[in-house]
Amino acid sequence: MATCVRCGRELPGFSFGEAGNLCPSCKQMTQSFQPQIPSPSSASVPAARPTVDQFPVTAALLGINVLVFVAMVLQKPASLFHPDDLQLLKWGADYGPLSLGTQPWRILTSNYIHLEAAHIAFNMWALWQLGRVAERIFGRWVYFVIYTATGISGSLLSLLHNPMGLSAGASGAIFGIVGALIAALYLGKLPFPKRVRDSLLKNLVWVAIINLGLGASIPGIDNAGHIGGLVMGLGLGAIIGPHLMEEPTRRAFFNRLVLIAAAFFLVGFWYFVKQKRGYVADIQKARQAMTVGHTDDVIRNLQSAVARDPDNLDALHMLGLAYMSKNDYPHAQNALERFSQIERNNVGVKYILGLTYAEQHKYEDARRVYSELTEQQPNNTGAWTMLGASLDGLNRDEDAVAAYNKALSLNPGNTEAYRELGLAQAKLSRFQEAAVTLQKAAELEPKDGEIQKDLADVYTVMGNSAAAAEATRRAQELSKPPSPKPTTK
Repeated sequence: MATCVRCGRELPGFSFGEAGNLCPSCKQMTQSFQPQIPSPSSASVPAARPTVDQFPVTAALLGINVLVFVAMVLQKPASLFHPDDLQLLKWGADYGPLSLGTQPWRILTSNYIHLEAAHIAFNMWALWQLGRVAERIFGRWVYFVIYTATGISGSLLSLLHNPMGLSAGASGAIFGIVGALIAALYLGKLPFPKRVRDSLLKNLVWVAIINLGLGASIPGIDNAGHIGGLVMGLGLGAIIGPHLMEEPTRRAFFNRLVLIAAAFFLVGFWYFVKQKRGYVADIQKARQAMTVGHTDDVIRNLQSAVARDPDNLDALHMLGLAYMSKNDYPHAQNALERFSQIERNNVGVKYILGLTYAEQHKYEDARRVYSELTEQQPNNTGAWTMLGASLDGLNRDEDAVAAYNKALSLNPGNTEAYRELGLAQAKLSRFQEAAVTLQKAAELEPKDGEIQKDLADVYTVMGNSAAAAEATRRAQELSKPPSPKPTTK
């Protein structure tokens, strides 16, 4: 029994000629796919141009993209060429801290947002050229599913690759159309002449290669989104393509199964990305809690972020500072030590880590940290001051005095260094020097009652009761709460 050369079905009896090698279904598809090749006799007759009515899905997608961009420009004309990040976020761009948090709809809406005029012009030209072919081959609703699913896949891979990047554009979905067409043309028994099919397939492959190459070489292009759309499109095209020539009822049933499978895949991919990169949403929540002073919420969200990504420097830094604000020095130490293991040359984090040691009376650890800092930055007056305090805690008073003097040589206005130097001199029984040093600190900070108390103690040991009494009186005045200002009714 003879079979169809395209789908393999049995042919009815008495089928002759080239058309006789096709079953009735493939004959119908052949007629609907038949390319218009001009003949010499019709060379003077202009070919009919494709109309919007012939490709309603492509026209609708293009229209939505353009309308959104026009609305953005009307709201802020500068966005025609130079949109800002806040406007893109407002209109639905993809951004990890939001997309992986409370606004997952951005993985869809970002496919309809464009950065500027050239961006949307190129994408819409590509959509019109490729979308019409895809709409003709796959059918309207399957084509729409491919566009949407591949756009979402591109958004998700973009989030996985760079969750802190701001991404927008229809490029992922357009690459998805390219991928689906490549797979369908290669695997499907479509009623195109082989010459036409091979030429179209070759062009599509080159389109993908060239544009991926450009995306890899030009900064600012989200190539992960392109790859995510392309791979999803190849997968969908590979599944759908071999069944495109089956009879309509069977093909529709299979297409529904593909739709369900694609939905399950995207949901699974979403949860995978959220598990891997969801920490950025926790960090965003922590920042919001920090602005309103909710330190416990800051710590809770940052603990969640660090549990997902133990090496995230932003989370570790913020967590250390949050613990410091609650005077929880052991936990602050743990977070900042982990940060320093990953990035050893961060001066600011090292300085705060040294403070956690000093507050816990771990003076040798503090001395080690501040010694490294003074070697790394010899002109860092704060590091020399804290090195002196660490040495003071180790009862290395002469070394402490030397460190304080070094700090003051770098910054003669360092009140804290003067005060600590005065106290170190007093420990060495250099009371006259201590009194002079503390008096200098008091001149720099005349409203600091604690310095006056230190002066009173030194004067008392020196036997200068009058100066001690004056310093005590001054300290008491400074410690009094300010009198309330009178008000009128």
